[in-house]
Formats: sequence, C-alpha cells, structure tokens
Amino acid sequence: MTKESKAKGKKGTSNKKKATNLKQTNLKDTKEIRKINYREREDKKKTIAKARRELHFDKSEGSDEITKLIKIVLIVVAIMLIFYGVTTIVTRKANAVKTVRSISSDEKAEIQYDSLIIGSMLNIDGNYYVLIKKSDDDKLSEYETLIQVIKANEEAPKIYIANLDDSFNNQYLGEDGNYDSDLSKFKVKGTTLVKISDHNIDETYDNYDDIKAKLEELE
Repeated sequence: MTKESKAKGKKGTSNKKKATNLKQTNLKDTKEIRKINYREREDKKKTIAKARRELHFDKSEGSDEITKLIKIVLIVVAIMLIFYGVTTIVTRKANAVKTVRSISSDEKAEIQYDSLIIGSMLNIDGNYYVLIKKSDDDKLSEYETLIQVIKANEEAPKIYIANLDDSFNNQYLGEDGNYDSDLSKFKVKGTTLVKISDHNIDETYDNYDDIKAKLEELE
C-alpha cells in the first residue's frame, strides 16, 4: 500500500469519527432540547393547574361568602316575621279582651240603666215608663217582646224595668194596689206598667189587656 493510500485511509477514518461525533453531539443536543421543552411544558402545566386551583378557591370562597350572607338575611327575615306574628297575635288578643270588657261594661251599664229600684224610679227627669214585673207572670215574655220592639224605635219613649223579686223591690208588693206618687205608700199587686211624667206617677196599667194595649201603642 502506498503512502498516498494510507493517507486517504486515515483521512476517511478521521472523517467517519468526526461524523459520528457530530451525530452524537447533535443527538445529545436534541435530547437536551427535548428535556428543556418537557420541563417547560411541565412548568406550564403546573402554572395552569395552580392558576385553576387559585381561581376555583377564589370562586369557592366568594360562593361561601354569598351563602353566608344569604343565610344571615334569611335568619333576620325569619326573626322579623316571628316578631311580627307574635306582635300581631298579642295585639289581637289585647283588642279582643278590650272589646269584651267594653261590651261587658256597656251591658252592665245598660242593665243598671234599664233596671230600676222602685224607691228611686221618680228621680229620672222627663217622661218614661216603668214595667214593674213579677217573675211568675205567664204574660211576662209577651211584655218583654213588645218592649224589645219599642226599644228598636228611637222615637219611642224610654221603658225601664223594675223586678219585684229584687230584695229592694219586694216591699212594694201588696194585696192591693196603691199608685201614690209618695213612694212610701206605693204598692202593686202584680205586674204593672207605670207612666211617669216630671217625677210623678201619671198613669198605671195593672192588667194584661191594658198593659198589652199600651205597649202596642208605644211601638
């Protein structure tokens, strides 16, 4: 083999080694580049995941705050409704009691106003009638019905009731009637309708026909 051939052989071998080394270097560089790209992708994924977690946390935290606020508002509204309900019930009960008391007072006043003691029946001013009743009178319910009709007429004269069964009135019950305006002498023998004018006994009706006729006249 000539020197020239040897030189060419060595040169070819050297070129192969260079090519191999260059190829290895390029492969190494490619791997490094891939590693860098992989790291970059991983870092991006981590960054995106972190951002998503933070965003979710912010949303969750905001949602929790809104939920808490809604709960507080609902609790306040519920308390107000309960308070309003209790206040309304108490007010209604108070008004009902007040109304009942008022009605009772009015009824008592009316009863006291309509029920007279015979000994003081001349003390009222004006013209009016007094039905002196005996509870065992079988016509009493008829008289009382007529009186209720009369009371419904505002223009009719006032009619008071005196009950002979009352302990203050039973002393005026006697066997014979005495219709004197001097009440110390006054006596009735049963149910009697008396007309009083200016503190004096003006008319008396002491039997069924006369009492009924007068009451019907006053309707």
